[in-house]
Amino acid sequence: MAVALLLCLSFLGNRARLWAALLGGIGFGFFIDEIGKFITRDNDYFFQPSIALIYITFVLIYLAFRDLQLRRGVSREEYLVNAVHDLEEAVINDLQPEERTRALRYLGAIAEKDDLTLGLAALIERASVLPRTDGLLRRIRRYVVDGYLTVLARANRFGGLITLFILQLAINAGTVALIVAGQLSEGIVAEVSGQRSGMFGLLPTSDWLLIVSTLIPSVFVVVALLALRRSRMTALHFFHRGVLLSILFTEVFMFYRNQAAALVVLAFNLFSWACINVVLTHESRVGVRTSV
Repeated sequence: MAVALLLCLSFLGNRARLWAALLGGIGFGFFIDEIGKFITRDNDYFFQPSIALIYITFVLIYLAFRDLQLRRGVSREEYLVNAVHDLEEAVINDLQPEERTRALRYLGAIAEKDDLTLGLAALIERASVLPRTDGLLRRIRRYVVDGYLTVLARANRFGGLITLFILQLAINAGTVALIVAGQLSEGIVAEVSGQRSGMFGLLPTSDWLLIVSTLIPSVFVVVALLALRRSRMTALHFFHRGVLLSILFTEVFMFYRNQAAALVVLAFNLFSWACINVVLTHESRVGVRTSV
């Protein structure tokens, strides 16, 4: 984290900020990895809820930034400063086409344009940019969109998006069912031997919370399946909410119960979330072009 601070304070440009964010994240990860030693009296590094607490921390950070984004609008000064930050890349001969486009979008979002805004926009438009490179992220994005269009083209034969929705539902609900089934069998054995009694005594509270936290996003996925025939955009939005709820809500209890299974399901959920974001962006752009 100290190296990240030095990079931010000593170097200019988006590349330095990117490396600072990466190194700062790694440093924070090494720090929070020791949480078990801080919250237990015997400094237990392998304290069971540690991973769940770490995950909750990242969820709260994400929610805090989202709340900050949604609650307050971006001011004129912030748009200008962000545009100037992107203009730094032109000074150090590292301005990318997408950075120039982003800077102009910032300036275009300012309602009342004064001489400073117009002059800065003209300066950015005249700035030379590096040739557009086909980087890894751009190729991945193109592959996702091409795959999505292929799925749509073969929708009548392969079920289209229905396959993705059902796969999401099956992996999340199926994993939870396997975790709960193992605990339920132990509960039945305990009840037969007289150690437990009653339906709720068969499962610990954490498993009941896991079941409830799985049902809520599953409802969103089912609604997405039902809405797909009427409106693809509506279905995609419901599916997006369902995946996000799985990441922010269900995974907390899954990490508490079974860390290995939670990691596998989290990787799939993050992949689904990234893909659905790309697809939503593509659909929105197609809709804008169609309306124009």
